[in-house]
Amino acid sequence: MKRHLSWMIMGSICLCMVLLNVLARLSTPFSDWYADTIFPVLSGLWSGLTGAVPFSVGEVLLVIGVLALVLVPVSFLVLMLSMKPHRRLIRRIYGQVVGWVLTWILSVESLHFFLLYHTTPFGDRYYPDASDTYSNAEVLAVYEALILDVNEAAKHVARDENGQFILTDDLQTEAKAAMQKLGETYPRYSGHYPDAKPIYHSFFMTQQYLLGVYFPFSMEANYNPDVCPANLPNTLCHEFSHLKGNMYEDEAGFLAFLACTGSDSADFRYSGYLNALEYMMDAGSEADADGTVSAQIAPEVWADLFEYVPENYWEDNAEQEFIPTETVQEVASAAIDTSLKINGVEDGEKSYGRIVNLLLDYYLQEREESHAAFY
Repeated sequence: MKRHLSWMIMGSICLCMVLLNVLARLSTPFSDWYADTIFPVLSGLWSGLTGAVPFSVGEVLLVIGVLALVLVPVSFLVLMLSMKPHRRLIRRIYGQVVGWVLTWILSVESLHFFLLYHTTPFGDRYYPDASDTYSNAEVLAVYEALILDVNEAAKHVARDENGQFILTDDLQTEAKAAMQKLGETYPRYSGHYPDAKPIYHSFFMTQQYLLGVYFPFSMEANYNPDVCPANLPNTLCHEFSHLKGNMYEDEAGFLAFLACTGSDSADFRYSGYLNALEYMMDAGSEADADGTVSAQIAPEVWADLFEYVPENYWEDNAEQEFIPTETVQEVASAAIDTSLKINGVEDGEKSYGRIVNLLLDYYLQEREESHAAFY
């Protein structure tokens, strides 16, 4: 009877998760209500627990998961062959364990991830009058304004003997302060933030060309400590936005831009503008046919643009490359693209680039309204 009750409980939980996912897909108001009321409680409790330890709980769970995928089937076969009189008990125990693990995975993925993909897009909420298309003149104006902003920010940061950015402010303290300041304008992003955690197996993360990652199973913001430091302030704010219920990558990038550029830290302001310029380069360069606007980018900024890892990084870590980097990157890219599409993001990994639309909305509306002349 207890065994049947256990399966009934698992089935009921899974059915509830399925119904919640269906409701979220059908009702944006429900998703918004969940993100604004229920999720902050879950996120606060969960991240409070995992934040009490100095290492990435999510990374440990991933390692355990990979090992389990190998050890569980092997141990099951070994026990079934070596303990024939107890096969029914073995099947029962393994069935219960696997059933509860799968129920937990579905529940956590639903409550900490899937439901949040169906909230009102940031642009629709805060820029309802924004245009769907922008002229070349408008794109060029924003491109030039962004270049002027990053050039100005570049004057106030430290650099090494090679002219590249040095992080001088405390990463954790300033990231939390930047997000809490952002919360004064956008309430969803106020409140407590745990420390972001560096990934221990960072080379494998670097092979995937990842700067940071949000683990829904541990409610942690994780970052890659191997990348060039100019990437880190923006990355932490990006991952912190996920902890507050924003799953869209383009919006997380834009929120990181707002948090960093509104920060009291010169390092964070520079990182925010630099990252935004990298996204804006394609559209801006296309509008800047003769290259006169691009020519305004300061040499100091060029030294940091599109710099992912320090010089000689790949050569210095060649012994760690057990799987070719190209293969790892292709698999990771396909996995991210598939995950986004499953959650209703039709353009998948390309959605990261939609931050450009939000930057255009911001510069052409908020900056214009605040009398910041950039034409």
